[in-house]
Amino acid sequence: MSGAFRVEPFADADAPELAAMHMQVWRDTYAGMLSQSYLDGMQLEPRIAHWRKRIGVTNAREHAAAGQAADDGIKHRSRLARHFATGRIAGFCMVGGPRDDDAPVPQELGALNVLAQFHGTGVARLLVDATLGDLPAYLWVVRQNLRAQAFYRKLGFSADGGTKRDDTLECDEIRMVRHR
Repeated sequence: MSGAFRVEPFADADAPELAAMHMQVWRDTYAGMLSQSYLDGMQLEPRIAHWRKRIGVTNAREHAAAGQAADDGIKHRSRLARHFATGRIAGFCMVGGPRDDDAPVPQELGALNVLAQFHGTGVARLLVDATLGDLPAYLWVVRQNLRAQAFYRKLGFSADGGTKRDDTLECDEIRMVRHR
């Protein structure tokens, strides 16, 4: 069913829909895993502003990364998948350089979010392929999010023992790495 989606770069006009979609994914996925007060406190207007800023930074990073030497291995790329039939954003993926000082590889899969109605359609794999390809990478995933962990294992990621606590979200995360 991956042919039912088109993958495209973020655009400024996508900010309101990305914000609403992102909030919906988090509320559906993380209820019972993250701080409920955090999930309940998310508001659309601040999230739209956040996404507008993020899209600008993302596009600037991608532009800068295009000028980097091909052998440096760092890819800054963010893509969304739009459902052909409805035109709605089904999900998004963001990849870039590591945010951690002790990164096990130089590439981080920083975000992958897909609306629940599109789980099992292949759109998540389509997004990862379009942003990361087969590069080595690492990611952080909520310890209780077994569905996501199973998906990442299918892509060649495995837990490497790295853990961290997010006090704002009130959750523990594990690090998964793919060496290729």
